Amino acid sequence: MPELNDWDVPYSVIQFFCRALGGHDKVDSYNRIKDILFIITLKNGKVIKVLLVNEYALGLAAVLRARKEFHEAEYIVTGGNWNGYTPEAKDYGTKNSIGIFNVGEFFGALNWTDPKKYYKKNKHGDPVYSYKSA
Repeated sequence: MPELNDWDVPYSVIQFFCRALGGHDKVDSYNRIKDILFIITLKNGKVIKVLLVNEYALGLAAVLRARKEFHEAEYIVTGGNWNGYTPEAKDYGTKNSIGIFNVGEFFGALNWTDPKKYYKKNKHGDPVYSYKSA
């Protein structure tokens, strides 16, 4: 079994994210640095910096830790569609222009003009977030 990084993101989650990036029609290229930080060049020329974590319920404490350790990250994505984030983490991200998403939401967000403002909608057009409790 490969060693885990300081964030306990398994290699399988990293590889899934890499494969999904490679197959996304809005992604031109990406580089993985610091093991879990991705520099992604979109086909429109925009470059974004994404931190990949693996938290079932990404909370505010983890977001603040991520900001301290990876200050350049503009997005924090928790791997797996079963993962989510707390309302406090999402609110902090919104107020500080940091995209907080699970992996499915993130790949949907890449299709938006302003990915940080992306949200899924229910059948009535209301926002649906991947909230989890710790």
